[in-house]
Amino acid sequence: MLDPTILYGLLGGFGLLFALSALEKYQDIPAFRQQLIDYRILPPLLVPFAAISIIAAEVISATLLITKAYPWGVALGVLILVTYASGIFINLLRGRTHIDCGCLGSRGGGISYFHVARNLLLIGLLVVCTLPLSERPLVWLDYLVIVITVAVCLMVYATMTLLIANHVQQRLWWS
Repeated sequence: MLDPTILYGLLGGFGLLFALSALEKYQDIPAFRQQLIDYRILPPLLVPFAAISIIAAEVISATLLITKAYPWGVALGVLILVTYASGIFINLLRGRTHIDCGCLGSRGGGISYFHVARNLLLIGLLVVCTLPLSERPLVWLDYLVIVITVAVCLMVYATMTLLIANHVQQRLWWS
């Protein structure tokens, strides 16, 4: 049984993550299209459609995650993260570590297996949201804990992104 405070904290954190990710991509669609081209997975003709579809999927997932339809948001979020992890993994196998991951907060530092591991961890946390929910009613303190949990989720993601970026930059420096 999953405590509702944990569930709503995770859902809020993932909702914020997908919303900010979509916003970042939307603010610079040409750069996002270039990132998709650099992955060399899609034919160039499909890239404009894929860029808009990915942004839309992130917005839809973020929206669903903060509603009663959150299981659909979880499913879509898992699909998005699996797609990202697969694209990164394929390019790592090709030896193309110099491309920008296109992740929220990335700075074009390249990709590594830590990106795949982070996405797998995020997938695991999203899957936790599908556990049965306990029937415990929420009290006023629970709402404070949920807000703090969302803030902590965002800070943990930002920290992971910086650590991965620094690792990749250090690896490139020593090469």
